[in-house]
Order: sequence, then structure tokens, then C-alpha cells
Amino acid sequence: MARQQDEGNEIPEARPGEAGEFARILAVDDDPANLIAIQAILGELEQPIVCVRSGEEALRRLLKEEFAVILLDVLMPGLDGYETAAIIRARERTRHVPIIFLSAVNKESGHLARGYAAGAVDFVFKPVDPLMLRSKVAVFIELHKRAQEIRRQAEHEKRLLADNLLVRTEQMRTEAALERSLAQQSAVIEALPLALYTARSVDEFRSRKLVGGRLEGLVGHGGDVDGEIRNWFDWVHPDDRPRILSAFEEATETKVFSAEYRLKCRDGSYRWFSDRATFSKSDRREQFGILLDITERRRLEEQLVHAQKIEAIGQMTGGIAHDFNNMLSVIIGSLDRALAMPIEDERLSSRLNLAMQAAVSCADLTKRLLSFARRQALEPKSIRLCDELIRLEKILARLLEDRIPVEMTCKDDVWPVYLDASQLEAAIVNLVINARDAMAEGGAIRITALNRPADDAVLAGLDLPQGEYVELAVADSGSGMSEEVKAHAFEPFFTTKEAGRGTGLGLSSIYGFMRQSGGTVTIDSELGVGTTVRLFLPRALDERGSRSRRRRKLPQQRKTGGEPARILLVEDEEKVRALAASMLEELGVDVVSAANGDEAARLFEQDAGISALFTDCMMPGALDGPRLAEWLRSRIPDLPVLFTSGFLGMNSIEMNWRGIAFLRKPYSAAELADALAALGIPVNAPAAAGSA
Repeated sequence: MARQQDEGNEIPEARPGEAGEFARILAVDDDPANLIAIQAILGELEQPIVCVRSGEEALRRLLKEEFAVILLDVLMPGLDGYETAAIIRARERTRHVPIIFLSAVNKESGHLARGYAAGAVDFVFKPVDPLMLRSKVAVFIELHKRAQEIRRQAEHEKRLLADNLLVRTEQMRTEAALERSLAQQSAVIEALPLALYTARSVDEFRSRKLVGGRLEGLVGHGGDVDGEIRNWFDWVHPDDRPRILSAFEEATETKVFSAEYRLKCRDGSYRWFSDRATFSKSDRREQFGILLDITERRRLEEQLVHAQKIEAIGQMTGGIAHDFNNMLSVIIGSLDRALAMPIEDERLSSRLNLAMQAAVSCADLTKRLLSFARRQALEPKSIRLCDELIRLEKILARLLEDRIPVEMTCKDDVWPVYLDASQLEAAIVNLVINARDAMAEGGAIRITALNRPADDAVLAGLDLPQGEYVELAVADSGSGMSEEVKAHAFEPFFTTKEAGRGTGLGLSSIYGFMRQSGGTVTIDSELGVGTTVRLFLPRALDERGSRSRRRRKLPQQRKTGGEPARILLVEDEEKVRALAASMLEELGVDVVSAANGDEAARLFEQDAGISALFTDCMMPGALDGPRLAEWLRSRIPDLPVLFTSGFLGMNSIEMNWRGIAFLRKPYSAAELADALAALGIPVNAPAAAGSA
């Protein structure tokens, strides 16, 4: 039994599992004997009884605990029963707790009315009838327990409802996420160049039932109403059918079908597809497969093979050009010397001239082979851009067939530019052709040139060395480019033209040419409005001596008064070396010959009179031409250097030196003399050759 003996004594704890069965009783009386009597009377109810001896203590206990009924003495020191009851009723938390007044006096109706007005639900007069008091309290305890049970049931139902709502919300969230995932997967499948299918063994897997993807958007047909394409092989390219049959035979053992073949489109063209399928684990008579459009990949592979073939041709051509130009150097040099001699026999002179013409034609052919293989070195020089545009005007008119007019604007004050003239011409022609192709319904092309000083705001945002440039703009009123196309415009092999109408190398080659020349290229374009391509060409600064090759005096410590120049000649081809030495001697130059760079370095250390270097670029050994020149220049910074090669160009020699020049093989005595003179080396005038 759980009881409270007196104010200040602890209330016994309820047994585990029985907390909800108890209903506390608060007994308030200033007489301890009365409290003991109440405990004895109500003890049979087996409910906790809290006994306090003042109204103030009762109010404090009501702030902490919940009670089923309050037994309140009317007459008490301090707060009496009426005042205590009024306060209890005024509090929101306790206003519904039933109060039974206990009184030994004041049985008049006035006092009863005051008691009920204060909030009492009943009056019990002392001495107390135990059975009556116990019955009254038992009723309130039962009401309290039922109220508590109803409250617990309501809270339980509320929790169940909340849990149900949570589960339902989570279920709805999961269903929504699943729907989004399915929609995303469907969108991805629809966006990708693929189709999903099933096939069955009833027709030896010769039909396909489409279950997803966008095959119809790729080839123009997607099966019958039920999505099934019967007689699948009829759509396959005849040349690819044997390969598919072979793949099916392998699939009977591996259980995986894999093949690449061409599928016929509705317009009669073919597209490449990769077909991958596996057998169902539950039914070996059914396949699940995916068709992936690989037309673009195959096209890129073909372009790559083509590019690799061109690269191989370029490497082969380079080797041929090097050896061929060495042989031509001997032939042209020998013919040049022979034609410089007096020849009385006209027939012999005519034959030598024919031989010279043929040799020069061979040299030109070698140059064109190098150009085809994109191995032709740049030969930059000062170019008057306005003159170049006037020269191209007739060529462009023929390209455009008078269908599209070209408007050129180039003022006389436009600066000269420092570029390879042939490559610049090719770039302009390429841009005009692109503009023409973008204007299928006609339009106009505008070519404009203007100066861009170093502080021009247009140059500020470009990846260019500090300096002055000429902007050459080619604008059209054609279809224009989207932002995506413009972002890829300079990528090799990227093209928006129809198959067979463009390689995608035009703009990329122009970009490479401009970057190699110290300039750059930009594109401004808008769909449906047109495109403007701007070339920023480096200004030629010959008049300032910035890019021109200056003549330099021979180092004074390496040459005495009237002595001839002493040149170190380095050439690994014996016949070319002998011919070059003969030419130099005829020009009045002392020659020290070496077969390679290593030998030349030793001779240089032994001979203090060497005042210039004439060397081939490509040679065996540790020191090729440029490395040899660098080694010698580390000892004599102003040593004049003349490079020669039948394959490389001046721009291939990574040296920012002055006092160097380049002579392309094959060369004549007159060209050799000019090259030496450009370096400030005095030579005798070469004997005039015959007409060639």
C-alpha cells in the first residue's frame, strides 16, 4: 500500500508498470490527528495520500504534482480553506481538480454557499463518516482514472496518427523520388543515341521489339505499332550481315552477343550501331540488348586514321625532302657554277639551262610536298596588307563566282605586318570560303583592316605579347554560330558542315598559324546574324630594327685589317660540303670544313681566326647545327651564324639572337653571297650564271 504519513514524509514510489493506476489524494488540515484519521479512512483505496498542514504548502504541492481530489479543511491559520480554494480555482492547471471541504462547524447555508462559490464540489462535516468519505473520494478517483485513460488513449491515437502521417509522407516522398528517378532515366535514355530492345529465339533473334530509347529519331523508323521491327537483317548493310551471323554463333557459347554494323535509315543512308545483348537468366530463349549509335565515333576514328596517315606522310616527306634537297644542292650548285663559266657550245649551254630548270622545278616540288604534309616552315617577312588584299581580290571573286560581293576596307595608313605571306593568303581564302558556305541564300562579305596600338582596349583581353598589331576582320551575314559551336570552333576536326564538305581543320590551322606567328584569332558570332573572325597580326617593325635581321660587324678580335673572312663550314653530306666549300672559296672566303658538330667544336678550339659559322641544322652527333651555334656563341657572343637546311626553317631554330641568318637548300652562289652579306661578311661578287 502506498501512503503519505505526514507533511515532509516521502511518498512511496509506485511499482514498475503501475504508475498509471495511481490517483494522488491531497489532504489539507492544520490538525495532525485529523490527517491521521483521513489516512486511516482512505487507506483501503490504496492510492497515494499527500498530507499537508497549511494552505500555503498545499498550493506549493499543487505546482509540482497532479492530484485526483483535494480534501480541504475550512478553518486554518494563515490561508483558510475558502481562500486556498479560490486560489486553486484561479490557476489554469488546478482549476478542474475537485475540492471536498472538511468542517466541524459552520453548517449554516451561508457558509455552504460560500464554500461552493469558492469552488468546492462537496462538504463533509466532522466527525467524518468513514464510509461516506471513502465513497465520495472513490468516485473522484475513478473519474480521474477514466479521464487519465481517455487522455492516454487520445495521446496514443495522436501518436499513431502522427506516425501514420509520417509513414505516409515518407511513402509519398519515396514514390515522388522514384517517379523523378524514372523520369530522369527516361529522359536520359531518350536523349542518348541508343535504343533498348528484346529479341526471342522463335525467329532466331532476327526481330527486335523496342522497349525504350529513340531509334526512330536516329534512323527514321522504329518498328510497327507494337514497336517491333521484323526481319531486322533486312535493315542491316549487306556487307555486315555475315559478321552478325558469326557473332550469333559465338553468342550460343558465350551467352553474350556483340557486334558493330551499319543500319539503313529511312532516307537510304546508313548509320553505325554497336549492338550488345545478353540472354535472360530465367529464359534462354530471350535476349535483352542495347543499340548505341556510334556513327560519330566511327567518323572520328576515320578522321584520326586519316590524320595519322597524313602525319606518316609528313614524316616520310620530311626525310625525303632532307635527302632530296641535299642532292639538289649538289646538282643546282654544280649547274650554277658550270653556267657561270664561259661556254662556247650553245647546245651544251642550252642543255645545262634545261637541267637547271628541271632541278629548280624539283626543288619547288619538294617545297610543295612539305606544304601538303604541313611541314613547311614559316618564312615571315614584312607584308603590306593592303597590297596583299588587292592581289587577292581577283582570286576571291573567282571563288565566290560573283554571287556574293566582297567589300574591302584597308586605309593607306595600315601598318605592314610580319608574317608568312603564303600562309596569310591561305588563311584569308579559308575564311572567305567559310563565310561563303555560311550564306547559302546569299549575302555580303566584309574584309576590314585597321591598326591596333599597344594601349588599345581591344588588345587588353587577348593572350598576346605587348606590342602593336593590325586587326584583319572577315565578316559575313550568314547563319552564325551558337555559343556551343563557337566554344569548339578552334578544335581540330570540329565542323558543322555536311559530311564531305569540310575537314574541321581550317580554323584550327589558322589558329596554329597565328599563334606561331605571334598573333591570335577571335570569333564573334550570333545565330541568324552572322560571324566575324578577327586576325590580330603582329606589326612589322623593320623600320625600328625590332624584327629585321641587322647586318653586324665581324668581331674585331677575330679578324685583322684586310684579311678575308674565315668561315667554319659544317655539313655532314660530303658532296654538299665540298660544293659549299668551293662556293665560299670563289667568294673569297677562307674555309675550315667539318663533317659534324663535334668535329667543328674541336676545330674551333684549335683555330683562333674563325670569324663566322656556316652550318647545316640537322646533323648526327651530340651537336647539331643550333646546339653547335649556341656552344660557339657562349664563347663569342657576336659570332655571325648562317644556318642552312632543306627541311627546317628559321622559325624552327629556337634562338632569339641577332647576327644569324637562314639559307634554304638548295641554294646558288648568288644566294649564298647575299646571305653572307646580310650578316656583314664581305665577299667577292659571284660570277654571273647563265640564264636558268
